[in-house]
Formats: sequence, structure tokens, C-alpha cells
Amino acid sequence: MQLNDVNQLAFAIDKGLASVYLVAGDEPLQQGEAVDLIRKKARAEGFLNREVLHVEGRFDWGQLLGASLTQSLLAEKNLIELNLPTGKPGRDGSQAIEKVVSDSSGDNLLIIIAGKLDKSSKKTKWFKAIDKHGLVLSVWPLKYNELLSWLKQRLQRKGLSVDRQGVQLLANSVEGNLLAAAQEVEKLHALHGSANLSVDDIADAVADNARYDVFKLMDSVLAGHSQRAVQILKSLRGEKLAVPILIWALTRDLRIVAGLSFEKSTTGRMLATFNRQKPPISWDSKKKQYIQALSRGSLSQWHSLLRACVKVERMTKGVEVGNEWLLIEQICLAFCEPKRLRKNALVG
Repeated sequence: MQLNDVNQLAFAIDKGLASVYLVAGDEPLQQGEAVDLIRKKARAEGFLNREVLHVEGRFDWGQLLGASLTQSLLAEKNLIELNLPTGKPGRDGSQAIEKVVSDSSGDNLLIIIAGKLDKSSKKTKWFKAIDKHGLVLSVWPLKYNELLSWLKQRLQRKGLSVDRQGVQLLANSVEGNLLAAAQEVEKLHALHGSANLSVDDIADAVADNARYDVFKLMDSVLAGHSQRAVQILKSLRGEKLAVPILIWALTRDLRIVAGLSFEKSTTGRMLATFNRQKPPISWDSKKKQYIQALSRGSLSQWHSLLRACVKVERMTKGVEVGNEWLLIEQICLAFCEPKRLRKNALVG
């Protein structure tokens, strides 16, 4: 069964848990909240023995097969989470997933958390097995009108009433970043409690943001202004900006630059990569920034920085030990000057 709307997930879960869920997409907040919803329902139904697997490098797919065969001594059922960032498990992974899904018993619940899936992935046997035995949820970045509705619902859940003009002002301030939007809603609730907010209330809150916000950081990084980038980053850290917001912004722009680099090397053009992106900002004004950044590095260097972003994400989840802010600073500096990036300096 396939869903294309996060709001449908709660209704589907209320009818009963499936044996496998695939939550795929490139919008981190909606994806994370969807997985949390499944986890909560799973815990309530006795899936207390949780195992988390991350597919990276030469992953041993025997770990997934082994986890599905593990029986808890306390008779707790197994919740297995498989993180598949690329959305492409390869031949061995495809066979392992297909087997686990097809042989699934009531003692196992599998959640696969994947990146955006392309058309070819949806034709594979492993995807079709999940579609047959479980539920597939595709998570998409919100269009502008969808963002307005999402913000309005988010505000209402906090007891905040805002007219359309106020919601539009808030939407424009976050530029499509749902992590930043959620943070703004929390801040408004902390400032006003449950209240009817005016446009002036929203404007004051937006104006009270950090002097240097994450979008100014990315403008500096794309322009190669390393000293200013470090200065802004220190300000953001001092204001306790959530690390996932920074990783969202860095990963987004790195993927765009990497896509441009790949397209330019294979076709000599860059139009397709630009056309695939639909951020709610003035796109023409950003093209020059991305092309400027592209000229400084190679495809392998952009991929290395993307792997470093994954490493930061693992640190924030407690999967890997390290100083995430120090690594973010190194990523920003290498983004500004990728030719100085030493091999494996960030991800080794």
C-alpha cells in the first residue's frame, strides 16, 4: 500500500500496524515525525526490542537477516530500523530486504528510512515486496500553499490563532525549511502561550531572530567567504540553533552543487539540475551562487562533504561519538575552499 500524504499515516496506523514500513523522501522533519509515529505505536503494541542499522560503505546485509531472527529472552517483539540514505540497497541488500519482508512474522516490525526513491527503485522486487506486505510513505517537500496549511495546523495545535497574512509572513521567513518553521512555532508559543497573534506579533518574532541566520551562513559558504562563515556559525551556536537545521541547509546545497558537477561532467550542461529544484525562493538569484561554488571543487570533493554531513547526523543521534559543531565548521570551511580538503579528512 502506498501513501503520498503524511496525514494519512495516522489513520492507517490506527487500523493496525503493518509488518514493514518504508518512509522515503528528502524532507527531514516530516520523515522524522512519521517514523516517530510508527515507533510510538510499535512500543504500545510490545515491540520493545529495538535494533538500528545504518547502511553505509560495505554494509553486511547479514545483520538485517540476523536481526529478523533474533528472539528476545523477555519475549519482547523486535523493532528493526534500517537507515538507507541512498534508497538503493544493491543486489545483496535487495535480496535481504525481500527475504525479511516476505518471511516476516508477527514478532518483527521493520521500518526502512530511505532517501528519495527514483522510478527505477519503485520497479525493484524489494520495493514491490514492501508494497505488497506493508506500507510505503513518500515524503515530499511542501509547495507554498501546502506550507501555509502546514503552518496553520502547527500553530493551531499549540493554541495559536494567526490570520492568513501572519501565516504568509511566517512562511516567507523560513523559506521552506520545516525544521526552522517548527522552531519558530515553538518560539511563538513560548513567547505568547495560547493566544490570538497579530501580524505585528509575527513580525516582531521574525525580526528577533539571530543576527546571522542559517540562510546567511549558506550565502557566505556558497560565495567562499570562509571567515564570515565561521563568524556566523559561532553566532548560530551561541543562540543554540538546532544542529539538524544546519545539516538540512548544508546537505541541500551540497546536493545541488554535486548534481551540477555531475551533470556538467556528463552532458556539459546544468539545466536539468536547476529545473529539478523547487525551493520557495527567487531561483534565478541563486543560480549564480551555485555556479560560483561549483567552480571551486570536484564531484568527489562534494561527495566527501555530503558523507561528512551524514557523520554529523549520526553524532546528533548518539550513533557516533564526536563534536558535531567542530565537524560542521570543518565542512563549511571545506565548502568554501574544497581544494584544500585532504582525503578522508572529514569522514575517515
